[in-house]
Amino acid sequence: MTQRILLIGGLVVGIIAGLFVWNSLTGLSVAEQSEVVQTFEETPPPTTAPSASIEPPAPDAPDDFPAIVDSAIGDIGQRQIPINVGFEIIETLEHDTSAFTQGLEISNGRLFESTGLVGESTIRELALDTGEVLRSTDVEDVFAEGLTVVEDPAGDTAIQITWQDEVAFRYDLETFELLETYSYSGQGWGICHDGDRLVMSNGSDTLQFRDAETFELVDEVAVTLSGGPVELINELECANGAVWANIWQSSLIIQIDPESGTVNRVLNARTLTPPEAEGRTDNVLNGIAFDPEDGTYLLTGKRWPVTYRVQLFDEVDADG
Repeated sequence: MTQRILLIGGLVVGIIAGLFVWNSLTGLSVAEQSEVVQTFEETPPPTTAPSASIEPPAPDAPDDFPAIVDSAIGDIGQRQIPINVGFEIIETLEHDTSAFTQGLEISNGRLFESTGLVGESTIRELALDTGEVLRSTDVEDVFAEGLTVVEDPAGDTAIQITWQDEVAFRYDLETFELLETYSYSGQGWGICHDGDRLVMSNGSDTLQFRDAETFELVDEVAVTLSGGPVELINELECANGAVWANIWQSSLIIQIDPESGTVNRVLNARTLTPPEAEGRTDNVLNGIAFDPEDGTYLLTGKRWPVTYRVQLFDEVDADG
């Protein structure tokens, strides 16, 4: 009997305690709960910044080759080193810091430039002695890339390619009037004219050769260093039978034999990078223009404040 009373008493105590806990849990007022809900609803969802419309990233190796596929070949001790090229700065020109430089070209003593990014792409003429922008025409709705001039007694024209839009434009050089539009497959990065053919890069290890009149693809060559493919070939400049090329997102410029695709010379232009571009993955060295008048080259980069006129020379080691 006593045990039954104790058991019933325990149940009563348990019920009372349960009711006390329930009242505590439900004690939040309707106002307090709505405040919690309102706070949650007012908290903005996480956002992701839109990616910039720029070319794809590359390995961060500004002082060595970032673009050799085979890592064994990429080891400096495992490859045959081409001739190192040095440079001397002859003069410094101004450069428009809003220009996302994609191509640079000198023709008959005049300087031309192509700039990229969708909504910011242009074809323009610059003063060869100062770098001042003399005239500029917007290239709408595309991401413009490399630029070259085709000199012709009937009238010089400029050809500008695009990154992923698979179209190229031919302009009257004097007016920048659009004369023709060409279609091609794949990406467009750099372009130059060797006096006969157009030479074009697409970010891979391949140079394409195209008919200067029809833009038709006529040949290709793979670019190699010690037998290994060199990728991320960007802005091009045809000069004295060779092709000079920027390697995207590095400080390296290479000289390519267009017939064999072999890299014969390497220029490390790291010391030209202005402080404003240090540490930037997009504002990199990009822009090569050969001046046949004196054999010098103009070198600049994306959004750089300066363009350098340099004299190149082969460096000879102590044993050379």
